[in-house]
Amino acid sequence: MINGLMMDAPLLLSSIIEYAAEYHGDTQVVSRTMTDKTLRYGYADAYDRTLRIAAALTGLGLRQSDRVATLCWNTRQHFELFYAVPGAGGILHTVNPRLSAEHVAYIINHGGAEVLIFDTGCAEIVAQALPRLTRIKTLILIDDGEKLPDLDRSYLRYETLVADAPPLKGFPEFDERAGAVLCYTSGTTGNPKGVLYSHRSLVLIALASIAKDFFGGYRNGALDVYMPIAGMFHATGWSFPHTAPISGGKLVLPGRQHSPQALCQLMNEEGVTIAGAVPTVLLGLCDWLDEHGSTIASLQSFLTSGSAVPQLLIERWERDHGVSIVQTWGMTESLCSSKGSLKPGLDRLAKADQLASKKKTARASWGTRLRIVSDAGDILPHDGKSVGHLHARGPWTANGYFNEDTSPLTDDGWLVTGDMATLDGQGYLDIKDRAKDIIKSGGEWISTSELESFALTHPGVKYAAVIGIPHPKWQERPLLIIQLEAGADRFDPDALLSHIESQVVKWWMPARVEIVEQMPVSATGKILKSELRKAFPA
Repeated sequence: MINGLMMDAPLLLSSIIEYAAEYHGDTQVVSRTMTDKTLRYGYADAYDRTLRIAAALTGLGLRQSDRVATLCWNTRQHFELFYAVPGAGGILHTVNPRLSAEHVAYIINHGGAEVLIFDTGCAEIVAQALPRLTRIKTLILIDDGEKLPDLDRSYLRYETLVADAPPLKGFPEFDERAGAVLCYTSGTTGNPKGVLYSHRSLVLIALASIAKDFFGGYRNGALDVYMPIAGMFHATGWSFPHTAPISGGKLVLPGRQHSPQALCQLMNEEGVTIAGAVPTVLLGLCDWLDEHGSTIASLQSFLTSGSAVPQLLIERWERDHGVSIVQTWGMTESLCSSKGSLKPGLDRLAKADQLASKKKTARASWGTRLRIVSDAGDILPHDGKSVGHLHARGPWTANGYFNEDTSPLTDDGWLVTGDMATLDGQGYLDIKDRAKDIIKSGGEWISTSELESFALTHPGVKYAAVIGIPHPKWQERPLLIIQLEAGADRFDPDALLSHIESQVVKWWMPARVEIVEQMPVSATGKILKSELRKAFPA
């Protein structure tokens, strides 16, 4: 073998912020604080602050591969830590503040961090979790001048560390396969599991995410403005903290103000063109805009993932607001494994035909290989009809869990995603269900997500979830559980069933409809079917 004559420069996250600072250092990062103030600075300023906080952490004893845990919302300081900690050789361990104190403590202890950085918005969570944190030695508070919390432990202040520390002269170079960011799954069944991203994988994800066909709507020379509504603590904020600076886009960070009014106003004020959020947030934003006769004129694309987007919601955003819903499939273990744009050439089709492709979960992207496998382990054809277990493999797909013995891989090295799906010859992936949620009735599959999408097109239904309940003859039958829109007091469940019956085969029909006042929702915005199964065991 003759090796290529190329320099062996490592792919490190620090190279992204260094590039942003040098070549578009005046492009803004805009951040809401915990007191709802708006702060803005350039990438050059951000780079200087990352070098300072990296120096401060190194002075506190940070060594290669040491974990630094964060309990933070989407703020400029959290953005800085995405580069400062990995850049200095440590591992940034983001923790979801929407989880219970028990889960927060478990995740921090399991990750092994000795330093915990938190903002004032998460101080109460830290106070609850502190007695259970067995390894944390140093606490660092992020504040912007608001009242300081009282804790039983002393803590340092982030801004004081930044002000006092002389910056590093530059970030060191090391192996690109070194761990960079540690994120944990939501843990809806069993304990959360840690996914450790390498520098190499995150740089490749950022590069794949800025391809013109990932979001669509590329305009030469236009300034894109990115806003991650999905938490940066969840799967690296879907790469937004890396995608914006590597592409030269402006980055808008909403803090913890996640009301539809606050988010819509911020997007309008800052001219956001690309945003990212789970479907439940998309629904709330669309409802608020419609109720107030408003729109977001600058917004072009809304990246969404985590669960299926109802067809009606895609139509509302496109028809009423001119916003393309970029629906993708991915998971903490395999980010950026699909894209939401149409296959090139499909723009010539009629809108209804385009929608048929858009309502599918996603389209396979370069870098991740996908396959569909039967229960017996046979590879199924990519015909858009065969339903099987979805497997993934690629340079940014996890090959194991942090500090766990069990492997998520098949014997031939593919990640078992836990999803049931179809895949067609054009690369369109259609997730039918989680393997644990899909219903098998009389030996045939029933997709709960498809039933839910039909239910959501009926007037008065705000949220819908389908679970399987035992049946003496057919093994399982679907139960439809809904939450009503406000004011839908005279709702007729029989009319809903008739509406569904006109769109599905008879044996797919739900056994009955149950109405709940409030759907149980996970910390990442997904409906908790595990809780619904407890509430409706039969």
